[in-house]
Amino acid sequence: MIKIHILNCGNTRVDEALPLAYKSKNPLAFTGIFRAKKHQIIVPVRSYLIEHPKGLILIDTGWDIMIRTKPLKYEGFANYFASPGKLPQGQAVTEHLARLGYKPSDLDYVILTHLDIDHAGGLQLVKDAKHLLTSEAEKLAAAKFNPRYHKSLWKGIKLETFPNKEVDLFQDGTITLIPLPGHSAGMTGVKVKNSQDYVIIAGDSGYCRQSWEQLKLPGIVWNKAQARQSLKKLNEYAKDPHCKEILMTHDWEKQSEVIEL
Repeated sequence: MIKIHILNCGNTRVDEALPLAYKSKNPLAFTGIFRAKKHQIIVPVRSYLIEHPKGLILIDTGWDIMIRTKPLKYEGFANYFASPGKLPQGQAVTEHLARLGYKPSDLDYVILTHLDIDHAGGLQLVKDAKHLLTSEAEKLAAAKFNPRYHKSLWKGIKLETFPNKEVDLFQDGTITLIPLPGHSAGMTGVKVKNSQDYVIIAGDSGYCRQSWEQLKLPGIVWNKAQARQSLKKLNEYAKDPHCKEILMTHDWEKQSEVIEL
């Protein structure tokens, strides 16, 4: 049996125009610039712990506990202004691990869907994991100047990479890393499968069900054409009766705490 634990790792505040590129007279509405607080919404930040017969896998890390005491220093001005995060007590990824009876060194793999701060922000908390992975394209993009990436998050960490193509982690079809570029250059999804049924962990390839059902891009993307193609791919997965769920990091719909395959 494979178990997927959906870990609520705090939240972030964004403008309502961001998730589905909501139209506004203000062309910069999705950034929150010149927008009243009434237009702000809170969306969750999630990580996923996969208990697999061949290893323990963490997908994304959520926020670091530093956000509780030094949020501006931790997030940087641009991120703190546009989408400040919150991490309540008990919701750091290490606190979730401890609740489930694990410590970071028990993790066989930490797989980062991409390197935005709300996904890679807790890397220092789990640096004792056996392998910490992101895609080649994402690591390359993060090496260049871009305010969305904070290189200090992985300072001193051996961040390994995988090719920009589908990767069968255990060579048995149960964990497959799937390119879903668009939101970022190396955005990666994870397909978790038993003999028949599967779940897609889609990261930030969209914000919610409407994203892949209606092919609605968020207000900010790295490449619109690729983002739309990735949503089309998710739309096709959703039509398969064996696809049980598509999980997105910031989807505000209530999700099961544990999925069993």
